[in-house]
Amino acid sequence: MRCRCPMSILLATLAIFVAVSPVWAAIAAVDAAKDVASEEWGEAASLPTLSSDQSSPPSPDSKVGNSEGSKATQATDPKQETPVQPASASVQGAANSAVSNHKQKRITFKPGFRLQLREAYDLASGQNDVFLARLRLKAKGELFHVIRYFAELKIDNLGRRGKDPKAQPENAWLEYTVTRNFALRVGLYDLPFSRNALTSDSKLLLIDRSLIKDSLTSFGLADNTTGLLGHGRPFGGRFEYAAGIFNNDRFRRIGAPGPNRSDSLMPAGRVVVNLLDPAPRGGYADYQSSYLGKGKRLSIGTHFAHLRKAHDSVSGFSLFGWGTDVIFSSGPFTFEGEYDRLRKRLNGGNPDVHVDGWHVQTGYLVRRRVEFTARHQQLNPGVRVPDKTLRWTSVGSNVYIRGHNLKVQFDYTFRRGPGQVVKTDVVQLQMQADF
Repeated sequence: MRCRCPMSILLATLAIFVAVSPVWAAIAAVDAAKDVASEEWGEAASLPTLSSDQSSPPSPDSKVGNSEGSKATQATDPKQETPVQPASASVQGAANSAVSNHKQKRITFKPGFRLQLREAYDLASGQNDVFLARLRLKAKGELFHVIRYFAELKIDNLGRRGKDPKAQPENAWLEYTVTRNFALRVGLYDLPFSRNALTSDSKLLLIDRSLIKDSLTSFGLADNTTGLLGHGRPFGGRFEYAAGIFNNDRFRRIGAPGPNRSDSLMPAGRVVVNLLDPAPRGGYADYQSSYLGKGKRLSIGTHFAHLRKAHDSVSGFSLFGWGTDVIFSSGPFTFEGEYDRLRKRLNGGNPDVHVDGWHVQTGYLVRRRVEFTARHQQLNPGVRVPDKTLRWTSVGSNVYIRGHNLKVQFDYTFRRGPGQVVKTDVVQLQMQADF
C-alpha cells in the first residue's frame, strides 16, 4: 500500500491498543484464577498430622500442575470434605512419601506468546507497510525438576511487502545444571556471540538490532543455531562464560547438502565481567538494553566464532569473527556500545574479505514510563567500492505500559550510505505484547 503521510501510524496505534487491552485483561484474570485454584489445592492436598510437632507435606507448586490441581479440586470440595481421622505414623509417612514422589515427578508447563505489530514508512518512496514483525508461540518449564526446556515457534513478517513467511522453530532446547556454576544446553538457541544478538528482540532499546549484527547473521555467526553449550556465572555472578560447538546455519555440516556447506563444526564462546551489580546466576541470553531504571550495571564482554573448511558455489574459505561490547546502566540512564569484526579468508591466495561495524546507543527514562533513545551505527560491508561505509542515525522513544511486556516504540532513522543521493529515511512504530 502507498501513503504520502504517516497518519496511518496513529490509526495503527489505536488499533493495537484496542486489540491488546482485552488480551491483557484476560491474562490478568487467568493469573488471578490460578492463584485462587492453587490455594484451594494446597488446602485439599494437605494431610492431617498426628501431633503439633509433625508438619504436613508441602502443597504443590501453584505455578505447576494446573491440570492435576484442577482435577483434584473438581473431585473434592475442601469446604465439604469429610473429616479424616488421624492415621498411624507408618500410614502418615507413606502418604507423605507418596505426595513427595508425586511432586518430584511433576512436569511443569508455562505457555506464552509475543506479538509485535509494526508500521514502517519510507519517506523517499512513500511506501507504508503495516505488518506483524514477529508472532511467537512459546512454552517453557522443567522435567522432573532436573531438566529445563524451552520451545518457541515463529511466524514473522506476516503481511510485509515481498515476504512469504513460514512457521519455523526459533528455540528448542534442553538444559541440565551440572553444578551451581556450570550448565549444559543442547538444541536450537542463541549462539554466544554479540550482546546485541543475545538480547531478546522484546527488550531492545530501539526497534531493530544493529547493522553489523544483521551482517554477521548472513554468515551464520550471530543467530540461533543448533549445538552443545556449557555456560555459567561463577563468583556470585561477577563473571560469565559460555562456550560450545555449533552447526553454522548458513554453511551447515549437518543437514541436507547444498551449495553452502562446511566440512567442520563451529566453535564459539563468550566471556563477560560484571563490575557493579552481579548478573543473575544460572542465566544465559537474558540481557536487556534497558533495565527500566533498576539496578546499576557495568558489564564488559568479548566473544568469538570460527568456521573452517566452508565453501559456496564460487570458492572455499574460512570465517573468523570476534567482537567486544560494554553496557552501563544506572538509574534512568543507559549506554551500550559494541564493535564486531569478521574475516573471510579465501582459499587459493585470493585477498581476504573484512567486514566490521559498531554502534553506540543511549536512553534516558522519565518517570519509569517514557524513555528517549538515540543510536549511531556504522558498517563496512567489505565490498570494494569507494565510500562503502553505511552510516545510520536513529532517534526515538519508548512508552512502557507494563514494562517490556506491553510497550510502544517509535524511531526515526536517517540512513546514509555509499553513493546515496536521495534520502532514504524511515519512520517506524511498533506495539509489543509479550507474555
